[in-house]
This record gives sequence, structure tokens and C-alpha cells, in this order.
Amino acid sequence: MKRGGLVTMREADQIPRNSLAWLLLAQAVILAPHVIHIPVWIWGIWLIAVLWRWQIFRGAWGFPGWPIKLVLVASSCAGLYLAYRGSFGVETMVGLLIVGFVLKLIEMRKRGDLLLLCHLGYFIVATQFLFFSNVFAALYGLLSLIVVSATLLASHQSLDQHRFWRTLRLTSVLVLQAVPLMLLLFVVAPRVGPLWAVPMNSAGAKTGMSDSMSPGDISELSRSTELVFRASFEGMAPPQFELYWRGLVFSYFDGRRWSQSNAQLSRANINWSEQKRADWRDDLNYQGDAVRYQVIIEPTKQVWLFSLTAPEHWDEDTGLSQELNLLRKRPITQRMQYQVTSWLDYRYQAQQLEEGQRRQMLQLPARSNPRTRAIAEQWLSEAGSAEALIQRLLRHYNTSFRYTLQPATLGKESVDEFLWETQEGFCEHFASSFVFFMRAAGIPARVVVGYQGGEYNPLENYYAVRQREAHAWSEIWLPGQGWLRIDPTAAVAPERIEQGVDFSLDEEDIQLLDNSFVAGISFLNTLRLRWEGFNYLWSRWVLGYDTNTQSAFLDRWLGGADVWRLALFVLVSGVVIIGTLVLAVVWGQRRKYRYPADRYYLRFCKKLARFGIPRRAGEGPRDYARRVIQQRPDLVSPVNRVTELYELASYAGNNAALGDLKRAVINFAVRSELTS
Repeated sequence: MKRGGLVTMREADQIPRNSLAWLLLAQAVILAPHVIHIPVWIWGIWLIAVLWRWQIFRGAWGFPGWPIKLVLVASSCAGLYLAYRGSFGVETMVGLLIVGFVLKLIEMRKRGDLLLLCHLGYFIVATQFLFFSNVFAALYGLLSLIVVSATLLASHQSLDQHRFWRTLRLTSVLVLQAVPLMLLLFVVAPRVGPLWAVPMNSAGAKTGMSDSMSPGDISELSRSTELVFRASFEGMAPPQFELYWRGLVFSYFDGRRWSQSNAQLSRANINWSEQKRADWRDDLNYQGDAVRYQVIIEPTKQVWLFSLTAPEHWDEDTGLSQELNLLRKRPITQRMQYQVTSWLDYRYQAQQLEEGQRRQMLQLPARSNPRTRAIAEQWLSEAGSAEALIQRLLRHYNTSFRYTLQPATLGKESVDEFLWETQEGFCEHFASSFVFFMRAAGIPARVVVGYQGGEYNPLENYYAVRQREAHAWSEIWLPGQGWLRIDPTAAVAPERIEQGVDFSLDEEDIQLLDNSFVAGISFLNTLRLRWEGFNYLWSRWVLGYDTNTQSAFLDRWLGGADVWRLALFVLVSGVVIIGTLVLAVVWGQRRKYRYPADRYYLRFCKKLARFGIPRRAGEGPRDYARRVIQQRPDLVSPVNRVTELYELASYAGNNAALGDLKRAVINFAVRSELTS
């Protein structure tokens, strides 16, 4: 549109100043959760875009031309490629989406561009749940949703209509009104997998237990309180000393580091289906009572799960290896929930070992740790049996060793130095040296790593297992008995197994642990347990609301998941929800009275109006009463009575007069003075 030789924009296409301010606020709120995982330079680009947008608003700068836009886009794409090392995973795509969201700010010319940015903002709000899935993330997501919606609302308000708190309050009400319908759809909509179940970039490996172990690895993990998983039991939980959460089995030793053998890495003997049992499971005999439990594991970016030995039933997409540890087909990139049934009392491969397995479980590096080899052969000949040899070695640990997070550094012959010189270490030192000693004596043995114990939360009845509970133990094979768990750490520090890592260390070691000071303050510790319990419930009932949970819920409350039942439930619930919202709106729009007495006085005025004496605009109660009496002298007494009571209740603060006014108005109607 041209006006006076100048090109002007239609008012409907212009971006209001208030909506631009809301958009900048919305971008800051939306981008904040991504500060941890997006490259820092993206924040620099956002600040440049904000500055440029502000200068455009002031009229100091113009819109960037295509050469500048080309440079910004090309440099951003190159930066993302370098930041994520050429990996085009979800994190890279989210970064690209954020870059577009930021750069569009300086290209925005019309109201339509603003609306496009708002709609793009909704997508980016959803992407935060790819990285965070706790209660706080849900609340922050709701806040982000409100701010983006407020930006949309502000774009349709004039400057005269706009008030910050009024806009925010109105948007909050609109969003909260949609929550009941959202919950209804959450309950009945088919479960097709959550947004946060997509795989992430493999480049950003997560710290935690790795697929190998060397001296110092687990002691380093034990300094951290990072949560690994939570477990809840059906019925009574096993005692603390039975909570050995199996993760990986190491059978290859190179002289310093333990790792999985080539046969283990091939996954050739994994039983992926419970219905189709692998042949080797015929050698696994369960005894005693089963233990059923549910685990909610944090993202580890690894394929192994943690379970009590020996598992019998497990979820789909999970397999049981020949070493009795559970694995997934894909890395665990997001928090997930699984259920397991285990038997703590079992016999496995009690009759014999395959020749290949036996060779692997006796493997040792050539000519390494000669002193331990010689002593192992000597002690075996003196003991006369494997059982007696084991007891002698455990007594050696018990009488001569110290359990500590700060062991001496070991050299090339690490087992010799540990067993016969330094004699101080953490669980990986004990497990590694024990397995080496057993193999040197001709007894098949292997190292198992995982977690032991956990912090019990009595408020929600579950165990929280953290990195600090990382543990390594040993398994040996004896004819007629099969694989037996032997934990040499229990011989050195039995309180570690029975009570936890905090009770097994001296004061100097405890200071190295990543302890929060609130753990020592009863009130704050209770608040911490309540918050963690609330997050656990959120993970279990919201994030863990899968197909099986939904089916059980619908069977319990609707009697089934038939289409007609769901349709009827949605229809009735929708009518109730929408009807309630409509009633709330109508109730909110009801007439407001300045004084409580106005309600009854206006009812009195309506009765008089029906008989031809309406109250005039701005007419006071006394003036109205005089005019009514002039036209109807027969009403002098009730009209004066009502007027007097109204003045007493409204202006004199006489509460008793309010009740008298109500009765006077009612009696006035009953006696029907106007009909005479």
C-alpha cells in the first residue's frame, strides 16, 4: 500500500511491539533447557539475532540481505557438523531446528512470520522431553507452553488492550482448561511409544559402568551419587546382602584390564525369546522362591540391563546371555521401565563346562604375575580341595587387607603387587585378584560387575541404586555345584555388603564421596526422599504408562478395552469436562455485587419493575422509594422498610440487617401488596 509516496504495511500485517517482547521472552524460556547439550556458539548467534531484531525495531538497521543470510546459515550448518562430529542423530537435528528458530527472528517481517515462529516454538518445547523426563521437566514444559501461547495471544491484542499480567493470566487459564482433555486422551489413546524413546547421538557417551574393568575404575564410580536405576519389589524385598544387581561378566584378562571375550561380544548364545528357550538354559535349574520386581533405569547409552541372578521372565526386546545377564537389542538412550522375575537360589552348569568355556575361564596372560601363579599351585596342593583353597584365600584377605578408595598405584604385575605387597584396594582389586588366583590354581572363574545394595526409600517402597553402589565380585565353577558367587570384598569389609559403602570406609575415604550435606540433616533428607519418591511415581505411572499398563488400567475401570467402551467413556468424560468448563465460564460471568445487600435490593427492584415502576438509571434508594410511594401509597410501609434495611446493611455495616433485608424482600413477594 502506497501513502504519500511511501510503501506502508497493512495494520493487520504489522507485528505489535508487545508481541515482539513476548516472542523474545518465549525464545529465552524455550531455549533454556537446551543449554546443556547444544553448542555454546548457538547462544552467541541468538544474542546477535536479538540485538539485530532490536535495531530493526528502532529503525537503526535494515533486514539482512541474502549474502549475510547465506553466511549465517552455512556457518551454522558447518558448526553443527563439527560440534556433533558428522553424526546426524537426534541431537544434531534438534540443534538444526533451534538454529532455524533463532535465525528466523531477524528475517521476520509480518505477523504471519511471527505466527510461524510461535508454531515452531511448540515443536522445540516438545524436544526438551528428548533430554529430560522428570517432574520438573513436565512443569517447565507447561510454563514454556503458556509463554508461547501468550505470544500468540499478544499478537492479536492492541497496545491499549495489552497488560503483561492480564495476558499471562488469561493464557494460563486457557492452557489449564485443556489439561483435563489432555489427561483423558493420555489415558485412552493407543500407546505408540513416547517421543522420548527415539535414539540419540552415539557420540555423546554417558559416564558410568563401561564394558571393561581395570584397577581404579569402580572406585572412581563410587565417588558419584548419580542415579542409575530404581527397583521396587512385589511383596517383601530380599535382604541387603542379597541385592547383587548383575550387569556384565568379564572372562578375558590382558594382565591389567578385564573385558568380555570374543564369544561374548558375538552374542551368538543370547536367548532373545522366552518362548523359544536356548539349549544352554537346560543347564539352569531354579530353586526356592521367585522374586518379582520392576526396574526404572536411567539412560546409559549401553545395551546391558541390571537384574538379580538368575532371571527367568523378562520383557520383550530383551535377551538373556549365557552368562545370565540381560541385554537389549538397542542402547538405552532414554529412561525406560522393565519387569523381571529372578530366582536367587539356582544351579547353573552344575555337571560340566563346555571345553571352549573352560579354556576361556582359565585364560591368563602368558608369564604374568609369576608369584601369584606359584603360590596358587602351592596352596592348592596343601589345601587338597578347591573349597579349602577358597577358604584359605578368603582368610588371607580378611587378616591382611584394607578396604579403601585410595589404594596404591599398581605396576605391570598388578596382581602380585596387590596380593603380596600393597594389600589395600577397592572391590575391583579383590575380585580381579581372586579370579586370577583361582585360574592360576586351575579353577574356572570370572569377574562380574554391577551394583550391590541400594538406598531404600521407605516413603515409596523402592530402592535407588546409584553409581556409588558400583561393585565387582567373582564367580567360580565347581563340579556338581556349577557357578557360585564368591565376593572377596565381603571377607575384607562385610559391612559394605550388609549396610552399604558408607559404613565400610574410614573418615578420609568418606570425604571423597560425592555426598550431599542434606543426607546428614534429618528434615532435609526427608524432603529429598519425598522429592525422589515423587519423581519415582512420575516415572512409574506416567513415563511407564505403556501398552500393558494401559490395558490393565482399562480392564480394571472399564471392564475391557473394546472400542464401544472407549467411545462411551470418552463421550461421557468429554461431556462432563466440557460441561464443567462451560458452567465455570458462566459462573465467572455472573453479576458481581459491590455490597452483599445489592443482591436482595435488586431483586426487590425487579419485582416493582414488573408492575410498571422500574428504577431509573442513577436513581438513589431514597429517591426511588419516594417515587414508588407517590404512585402506590399502599406500599409505604414495606418500601420504607426495605430501603431502611438496605442502607443499614450497605452503609452502616449492620450484618444483622442483611438477614432482615432478605426476609423483607421475600415477604414482600409473598404478600403481593402490588396486586391490591
